[in-house]
Amino acid sequence: MIEILSYDTSVMNPFIKLLVFVFFIIAAWLFYRCRQVYGGILRQVSTLLLVGSLAGALAAAFRFQGDFYTQYKWGESVFDLALVILMLSIALIIRAKMKDVTRLFESGEGDERQ
Repeated sequence: MIEILSYDTSVMNPFIKLLVFVFFIIAAWLFYRCRQVYGGILRQVSTLLLVGSLAGALAAAFRFQGDFYTQYKWGESVFDLALVILMLSIALIIRAKMKDVTRLFESGEGDERQ
């Protein structure tokens, strides 16, 4: 196997894990700023996305530490589960709001999709 692609010996493996962690932290900061600026449904969605990005950051941190300490492997699974539950909640909220907006603009003519 090419050395750079080896899971056990490549420097890319820990680097990518740290990069994922940093990206989740950046996303959390951006959602925090959105939460401060916007109100209403955008604030609600920003709050949920903020919590989701924090869960993703914690999952990434546990994944990185799990390579060194096996007792941290459980943390990745728990926080990934929290992340997916939050993303599903956000998708349901956004879908419901989009349906509400669509109903406001329906004219009864043309193409109706459900």
